[in-house]
Amino acid sequence: MESKLDSLLAAYSAGRMSRRELERATGLWFGEILSEMAMRHLPLPRVDTRVHFNEAQQRLFQRVFG
Repeated sequence: MESKLDSLLAAYSAGRMSRRELERATGLWFGEILSEMAMRHLPLPRVDTRVHFNEAQQRLFQRVFG
């Protein structure tokens, strides 16, 4: 049976939960989260940081990566 921590870590790994939400829900620090994920062979979530780019960064990204 999957524990609540297993479910929360799986949600974080899949990008359905933020790190801060996971920390609040579990009381774990980021290093502890990474350790727990490694023990379960869960991949780190992929984060699209482009949503935080300013206009100059967006233009540069477009020039470099099309």
